[in-house]
Amino acid sequence: MAAREVVRDDLDLQRGAIAILDPDGIVTWADEAWATLKSQTDLPGVPIGKNLVETYRKRDEPILQAVANAIVALFEGKATYFEIEHGARSEGRSYLTSAAALRGDRAGAVLIHRVVSGKLRANVPPSADARTQHSDVIERLTPRERQVLEVMAAGLDNRAIAAKLRIEYTTVRGHVRAVIEKLGARSRLEAVARAYRNGWVPKG
Repeated sequence: MAAREVVRDDLDLQRGAIAILDPDGIVTWADEAWATLKSQTDLPGVPIGKNLVETYRKRDEPILQAVANAIVALFEGKATYFEIEHGARSEGRSYLTSAAALRGDRAGAVLIHRVVSGKLRANVPPSADARTQHSDVIERLTPRERQVLEVMAAGLDNRAIAAKLRIEYTTVRGHVRAVIEKLGARSRLEAVARAYRNGWVPKG
């Protein structure tokens, strides 16, 4: 994987844009920063009363697909928290999008999106060598690991994956660990985000 050079500055201290979602994915509250988000450089600032999950799933951007699926995983109780770091090519900045499930009856989730200072090499249009490197990464996965990755991307947890693929739970755990390691990710959600970003799994 390409090395990443990040220089921290005052942008790291920004509070970020915040939105509260109900269990159906509808934005019920958002701060002023959320309303200023631009779809080309940030996540789209879906207005209050609109369904964020449906809006993101209708868009082609891989990061929006990844965020939508991760939010659904929160609603279904398959995860309690996620964060995805990604970049915008037009500005050369890195962004961190995170969400946490809210507790209580019919509780939804809180979504936070903020700028992280620095330029990512991934923001530069990939060279032929970079595309070959990405291809080499996915080719490291066995056919079964690729299958597990696709099901992971749909938001299923390990037990649900085991049931869907009709394999043992302990076997799934091993495959998931292998996928995360081979993709150079720090978590299953980061592995899924990379898979979407590089077109390794189908969208939606």
